[in-house]
Amino acid sequence: MKYCIFLLMIFAAGCAGASGTQHETDSTATPADSTEAIRMAQGEAFLQLFPQIQPNDIEVASPKYDSNGVMLGMVGKWIDSNYLKTLPAELNISEYATPDNPHGGYHAIGRFTQGDHEMLLVRGPGEYASTRIFLWAWHKPSGQVRDHIMVADNWGDAGDAQDTYSWLHTGEKELEVRMAVLESHMDIEDTTGREESFNDYAIFLFRNGAFDTSGMKQRRNEAFFRSKLKDKYLEPDSVYVEYHPNSNSESHE
Repeated sequence: MKYCIFLLMIFAAGCAGASGTQHETDSTATPADSTEAIRMAQGEAFLQLFPQIQPNDIEVASPKYDSNGVMLGMVGKWIDSNYLKTLPAELNISEYATPDNPHGGYHAIGRFTQGDHEMLLVRGPGEYASTRIFLWAWHKPSGQVRDHIMVADNWGDAGDAQDTYSWLHTGEKELEVRMAVLESHMDIEDTTGREESFNDYAIFLFRNGAFDTSGMKQRRNEAFFRSKLKDKYLEPDSVYVEYHPNSNSESHE
């Protein structure tokens, strides 16, 4: 009799295993898989904020303002802070701002494909406003930013000013960033109105999933920068002195 009861218990357990509860157990989905799927979906939604652009020989420059204070140029579309919170901590993203504030926060300008990466042009906070433009390398297989570099900026304060421009050139295996940095300095207490300016130029490469930021100054490509900057071009490491017509000084000596 005890043996029969034992067999009935085994049979009942087997029936229970064949129920809907067992079907859920056999599912290959796990909480970790679901989390990863959500993260990848968020990443794809993030990428959709960036319109596709043609990068070859595009000039990357900070926005300018018209006479009414309206921002023009590479303004971009405001990026919701929920997207930014998922990005790597080393990007130092701390300022979110609001959708109706173009002077703060982060803004999606455009994207283009470079191998396994989507290269994202992003406008973000600078010295006083969102004037800096960054190039983020979004690794498509992992769905995350792997590397980044600043490619444009514009600021001025108390007689000092700097403009950074870049031009992008794509290749099959690498991306070339040609950068010009234009600086000027004026002593606001100097009545001669003298201003000193000097420029520097560098070429950076994105290859093998990372930016080579050594500068490659031996490849400054003088002819290229002359053609782009025209009368703004200065020999690297040299200083150009200009006297402004509003000077109060009778002599520039």
